[in-house]
Amino acid sequence: MFSARKLDRLVAAGIITQTQKLEILDYEDGKGSFSLIRKALAALGIFTVGLGLISLVAANWYDICDAVKLGFLLVAMFGTAAATCYLKSKGRHASAEKMLLGLFFLCGAGIGLVIQVFQLGGGKEYTPFGIWALMTLPLLFVPKQKMVSYFWVPLFLGWAFCYAADNLSGWLAEHPQIGHWVPEIILLLFLGLAGIGYGLERCVRGAAFGTILKKEAVFVFYLSLALYILVAGFDNYDGLCRLGRAVVLLLALSFVFWRYKNGQLLRRNVKFAGWLVMMLYINLGNTLGLFETGVGLIIGGSVLLLLLGCAPRAVQFACKGIKHV
Repeated sequence: MFSARKLDRLVAAGIITQTQKLEILDYEDGKGSFSLIRKALAALGIFTVGLGLISLVAANWYDICDAVKLGFLLVAMFGTAAATCYLKSKGRHASAEKMLLGLFFLCGAGIGLVIQVFQLGGGKEYTPFGIWALMTLPLLFVPKQKMVSYFWVPLFLGWAFCYAADNLSGWLAEHPQIGHWVPEIILLLFLGLAGIGYGLERCVRGAAFGTILKKEAVFVFYLSLALYILVAGFDNYDGLCRLGRAVVLLLALSFVFWRYKNGQLLRRNVKFAGWLVMMLYINLGNTLGLFETGVGLIIGGSVLLLLLGCAPRAVQFACKGIKHV
């Protein structure tokens, strides 16, 4: 879709005329309005039909026998799968992706229905989510589809987190020396998941879940690192040690990003370095008592100004080997 600002630049460059610009804007406005209204009405129609089906089934739920419930579910799943194959064969990838996402949610609904019909229980609360992730794993290998990956990866990560927390809590209680390193282990775990996503991205061509896993694992890693730095910054001497470990981690990652010329992640590390310097400043100021006297405040402020003056030069040196940073 063209914007007025982009078209102004094309007019200034002499590529199009002012009249053509106005015609393009009129065409885009009409097309966008029609498309928006059509999508809104289509969404309203689908929502109304779905709401009616849910209301009809809910009103007669206890009168429907279990075989009919399961049969209807299987028909819906196989019908959705067949519709997906048909749409892909016709080259309608956007519609096929929506049907594939519907199949993903139908699998989750089917697991809940089977548990309800057969009164299954006694297991862990997170077990159905693991079964859901396992059942829908083949959907990730359908080429040119990303939408399912955006839902499957958080589902898998949530199940893995619950499984690890439930099974490792007792073991960590018996080994307190390792339990002290749990935050660092979690950070390294997310880095490992990002590495697995990177490997899948390079090895499995056409599937998007490797890229999604890498991006979401990197996002959660940096979110956890921000919380790690924040908590450590107010924990005196122990926090100072953890901040030191965060410094080592950021330096190691920055070297890797510099080595492979990943300017985007290197810039992100620079931002986190600023956050880390601020928390180090607060931690050292509290630990050494610099904020309690006037002389301490002068020394602390001078050190902060010195860091602010040196940081840009250090950043330029770090980014020197990367093009277009």
